[in-house]
Amino acid sequence: MKRIPLLYRKILWIPIGIAALLLVWDRILSSEKVRPYTETGAEYYFYNMKDKVLSAMKKETDSKKEDQKVLTFFGTSHMGEFSLVEFEKESPGLIVYNLSGPSAPYSFHNFTLEKLLSRKIPLDYAILEYYPDSGTDFANRYPLRYSYDFPFFLRYWNIFSTNEWDSFLKAKVFHTSVFPPRFKEAFSRINNPLEVMQLMYVRDILINESDKFKGGIPNGLLANTPEDKLGSESDRIFNESYKNFKSSKVQEYFLRNFLKTARENHIKVVLWTPLLYSTFSEKVRSAPFFQEWIDLRNKLIQEYPETLVLDMEEYRSRMKCQKFIDPHHLSGGCYAEPTRFLVEFLQEKGNLPKVR
Repeated sequence: MKRIPLLYRKILWIPIGIAALLLVWDRILSSEKVRPYTETGAEYYFYNMKDKVLSAMKKETDSKKEDQKVLTFFGTSHMGEFSLVEFEKESPGLIVYNLSGPSAPYSFHNFTLEKLLSRKIPLDYAILEYYPDSGTDFANRYPLRYSYDFPFFLRYWNIFSTNEWDSFLKAKVFHTSVFPPRFKEAFSRINNPLEVMQLMYVRDILINESDKFKGGIPNGLLANTPEDKLGSESDRIFNESYKNFKSSKVQEYFLRNFLKTARENHIKVVLWTPLLYSTFSEKVRSAPFFQEWIDLRNKLIQEYPETLVLDMEEYRSRMKCQKFIDPHHLSGGCYAEPTRFLVEFLQEKGNLPKVR
């Protein structure tokens, strides 16, 4: 057997050893035992739980009755609190699951829809959130780190940008780019073990709630943030997020692709737009980019006329409960009404059977 001369040069083992050491430290600092001391958000768990939700969905739909319909939400945190109790009351037998994620973009919704179809899970209704935040490059920051796999990225290799490829590959190789080692937080939590216990408690609640509510994370509280606070927050969020708003051609592609895939699989899509706090909604809807967003929706409806549109702004006058956690989010305790409106809408325009 011939020797490989380069491997016998001791100097070459130095960079190899350094690289191996870095990888070992990368895995240690991003391990499940270390993460409770360094994590600062719960976004990873929302994305990580989706495979478990799909498995539960597969099990339930495999034994569904022939006349039962299946509905799934594809959206952001705006969609986390639809009421399963209200669905059961308004449309008994309807199987409902939630595949939404924090700030989720349309590329993520394509990813989950394709996984759902590959597992041969039947789907009749896809409620797809139609709001500008999901159509930006920034919206892709969480799925790039927490969700996508190589087959999906390779399938759309020419759609994703160079920056997105860079973020995706970095997350797959270096786990600390997914779970950064925040030493300040770690030092604080080592000195205050109660902080770690609280974090783990919140994490367990999220996982249990997701299991219980089929991917949704409902908050039944009727939080009613004062008007003056909502007003000032509306100004702040608009100035920070929308002054230089720029839509993404990548996400526009995946939005169209979602509708195309749904058409090919006979899935009825509803483009659903959330109800925002009134002052904030006025600011967003009067901005130039929002009219462009509406124009795009009109084009999509022309291309896919079977697609339905449900804009909750048109239901504002009918909404008795309008308490908001922040300018973006209606309180969870108010979600019985949007749930009823959605069921009525589907019964009227989406061929959802009426049971009364």
